[in-house]
Amino acid sequence: MPTSGCKFRVALQRLNIERLLPPPLREKRGGNTVGRINNNSSGVELRESANKDFKDVCSTVGNGARGVYCNGLSFHVRWDRIQRKLAVLGRVSNGNTVVPYRDSAEAFRVMWKAVDEAKRSVLWQTYICKDDRIGQMTVEKIAAAQRRGCQCELLYDCGGNITGRRRLIDRLKQSGANVIEHRPVLHHVLPYLFGGMKWERSPAIRNHRKILIVDDKIGFCGGLNIGNEYCGRSQGGTGRFRDTHCSVVGPAVAHLREAYEDTKAPKPWQWSWTRWRKIASTTMARRYKQGRNATDDLLGPMTKSVQQRGKLYLQQQMERAEEKRVRFMERIRWKRQRERLELFMRWYPKKAAKLLPQNLVHVDVEDGTKFPTERAVDTGASTVMKQRMEHYRMRALNRAKAALERRLAERPLSKAPLSDADPVPGAEEYGKIRSNATQIICCNPHTRDWSIPYAFWQVSQKAHRRLWVTTPYYLPHRKLLRAILYAARRGVDVRILAGSNCTTDPWFMWHASNYITERLLAAGVRIYEYKGDQIMHAKTVVVDSIWCSVGSYNWDMMSNKNMEVCLCHLGYEMAREMEGHFLKDLQTSIEVKYEEYQRRSFWLRFTSWFFYVGLQIAEKLTFRTFWDADLSSKVDDLD
Repeated sequence: MPTSGCKFRVALQRLNIERLLPPPLREKRGGNTVGRINNNSSGVELRESANKDFKDVCSTVGNGARGVYCNGLSFHVRWDRIQRKLAVLGRVSNGNTVVPYRDSAEAFRVMWKAVDEAKRSVLWQTYICKDDRIGQMTVEKIAAAQRRGCQCELLYDCGGNITGRRRLIDRLKQSGANVIEHRPVLHHVLPYLFGGMKWERSPAIRNHRKILIVDDKIGFCGGLNIGNEYCGRSQGGTGRFRDTHCSVVGPAVAHLREAYEDTKAPKPWQWSWTRWRKIASTTMARRYKQGRNATDDLLGPMTKSVQQRGKLYLQQQMERAEEKRVRFMERIRWKRQRERLELFMRWYPKKAAKLLPQNLVHVDVEDGTKFPTERAVDTGASTVMKQRMEHYRMRALNRAKAALERRLAERPLSKAPLSDADPVPGAEEYGKIRSNATQIICCNPHTRDWSIPYAFWQVSQKAHRRLWVTTPYYLPHRKLLRAILYAARRGVDVRILAGSNCTTDPWFMWHASNYITERLLAAGVRIYEYKGDQIMHAKTVVVDSIWCSVGSYNWDMMSNKNMEVCLCHLGYEMAREMEGHFLKDLQTSIEVKYEEYQRRSFWLRFTSWFFYVGLQIAEKLTFRTFWDADLSSKVDDLD
């Protein structure tokens, strides 16, 4: 049976890795391997030398080998894996009709029309509801629906309306509608200060969700609040904010209703990031079978994959245990055979000499002579086990070789030039073989539900060719920032479209975001500043021309502590439409160049540091006891 060093060398040859090494290192590695084989070293030495060889290969190939693995996966395999990861984060459904609205006036027109045609219920949840023309029109339409016999409710956050909306509220209450003031600020300040400053009681936890549900048939989700600034001019607003909203019709409306109810009464059983960490446990497997929260085309392959992996893992463990047991029994059997053979040869030296090879026939055998164990004949069980081990080893090597060949074949395709107007190769075919899926994911600090940042981390880390993000400002937590940097370094087209110094609200967030701009640019991330006549307020993500997200989540440090909601859609048509929205915004934007950014003045450098540190201090004051290594906003020591 070949030694471990020889097998390792054969494995390298089968995987075609040696051809990536320069000739000196190849000769050096080959000579050392032969030397180790001839010296018949122990198993520990062979294992250490094999690990050293593997480290030499990785250090020599460097980022190239990493690129083969990341870029070599086909589009279908990559997105099947991503969907299996995302399926546990929120309700998933098929057969939905999702329409994104880039024009805020059109979004308000459709929402008002749905309220006017309501038959049973109108549930509106918002962060800001201003007492202006658009706010009064919206409240009047809700009151009219209440007078028609509909069950109407308006939930607004007191942090976004800190001055109060008494006149607006009283008018709505007189019609009989239910009005909910979410977490009044003054009612939570004293309990937070005198209750140990526990972050769960912090008055800074706000409801940032924007949801409208009419008759449980049509739902709306996105970044639009209620006010003149958020509505376009054609509907009577000022159109100050550039925002994106969307409507959904289908089974996802019921899932959006669950997110609405979660704001009023957070449920501890909701899908969350902490529950994703238990995906391999039996509890999560039981939830898959009983919950029926995802479609068969997502949960079916996932459950089958988990079962196959578990079966393979159990088989490997049994083989290892059997191998250890066989080795142990062989040692005992060899020891007994050697003792019996020595005893036999002491008492019958003449008869024992006939059993020796021809070159040792005439050698006198003295009492106490010990023969090496290699002279013993292998038993049948040992030979069968060796053959079985060799079979499994060769099968594993063949699988690894086939996987590497597939990745090497896909690598040139992933590096091919791709224009902005063209879709990512493989997206259209994937959209045809996979049905469109809509998922509602939430972020709720009350239940420690961090599903939205985890979903964005998944798609950022495993994006195939393209990752386009639109956000008012960018200060992501360290885990998400690391995923963005990693994606850009391996060749993914990562672009972030945010507001400029004139189109960012609040204005100081532009200065704070510039604190990490240099790090993003150095990694290859392309950053654009919106220079239009509106303030950037859209919160969208589009990945690989197949997956997109519209919601209320800002890529900053505070969104992890707020209640957020996002509608994620897997579908080629909508993703292409969202890419069109992104490219249209780029026409009124300028790209931040790395060389120009390095030449910025000392004053801009100081203000970026000052406001970034100020936000860190404010976060510590409002969330004093909060700590999570993944959700930490401290990025100074990030690689």
